[in-house]
Amino acid sequence: MNIEFVLLAIILITAPVLWNVSRFWQGKVMMICTLLVFAWLAPWSLLIMVLTACAQWLIWKYMPPALKTTGVLLTICLPLLVLLSYKLGHKTINWIIPLGLSYYTFRQIHAAFECYKGIIKVPTLEEYLQYLLFLPVILVGPIHRMPEFQRSLRRLKWQPSVFSDGMERILYGLIKISFLGNYLFSVKFPQLAEHTDSVFIKLYIQTIAFTGNAYVQFAGFSDLAIGMGLIWGIRVIENFNRPFLATNMQDFWTRWHISLSSWCRDYIFQPIIALSRNRWIALIISMLVLSLWHEISLRYIIWGMVQAALVLLTVQSRKTFPSLSRFVNQHPIGKWMGRIWVFHLFAFSCIFIGYENIHAAGALFKQLFG
Repeated sequence: MNIEFVLLAIILITAPVLWNVSRFWQGKVMMICTLLVFAWLAPWSLLIMVLTACAQWLIWKYMPPALKTTGVLLTICLPLLVLLSYKLGHKTINWIIPLGLSYYTFRQIHAAFECYKGIIKVPTLEEYLQYLLFLPVILVGPIHRMPEFQRSLRRLKWQPSVFSDGMERILYGLIKISFLGNYLFSVKFPQLAEHTDSVFIKLYIQTIAFTGNAYVQFAGFSDLAIGMGLIWGIRVIENFNRPFLATNMQDFWTRWHISLSSWCRDYIFQPIIALSRNRWIALIISMLVLSLWHEISLRYIIWGMVQAALVLLTVQSRKTFPSLSRFVNQHPIGKWMGRIWVFHLFAFSCIFIGYENIHAAGALFKQLFG
């Protein structure tokens, strides 16, 4: 979090410079700012980031058309290898990328797919680096898309209302992180649990606190990134849309971590369903990728498979019990019942990732329901 506050300070300090140079220089100022920050904080990380981006661009630019498929595979595998090398345990001195490496890599893969499909034309190297090295989202996301970024950059102009919106989002983010996350869920909820005699209630409060804290921290950092983007005049994709107001798990995954779930939909689910014609296989693999994006471990694999199973059950129950489905999704009372159900399903599924190993999670399930 300290690094995010450093970035926030830098963005606020550089904002007057950005808004007093010509449009020709504005994108360059953003990129140069990020280069200077990373050269100061983690030069090795910067080197890896720039080299992989340059290698991708060279492949796009100079790979013969006959080898187009090979080229896209190379531009996907190249950043993926860097990500896997860290996820599987490789460490580097003065390394800051792990804080945002997953986001950075998925942005690179997004650009590779879009260039391959012809949805976007191959950018210049400068345009590509401006997109990848956009400081507000580089560490904690969201996974914003290149066409939207370029569109915002072309339309960039000073608007006091946009700057004000950015400051407001930053304030919301700080409240979520500092008050709700670091104080309410991290301090007051554990204190409440400690003063409870019932083992079940104690563990239940701990489970709710973990899930609540995960949400407000994640959503709070997304608010910071969105707010910092607005300070610079760039609109960034929303990452959360009141996920705990979802009435079923399928709806939940259109509201939670939207930039990641939509990325998996576009680049995992849709290609697999086009090849296999099996939506269930596509869903399971998509959820597996989504879970491994967080961490390559057994506990996250299980968590991802649980999410896939819950979505599958939602779809199946809609077919098997249509009247119940309509009640939960349309009736005012049914909606609240559905929301309570979704919240608890997700909270209890997060037990798998709330502990260091599966045995500890299993022991907690046994205490809760045994």
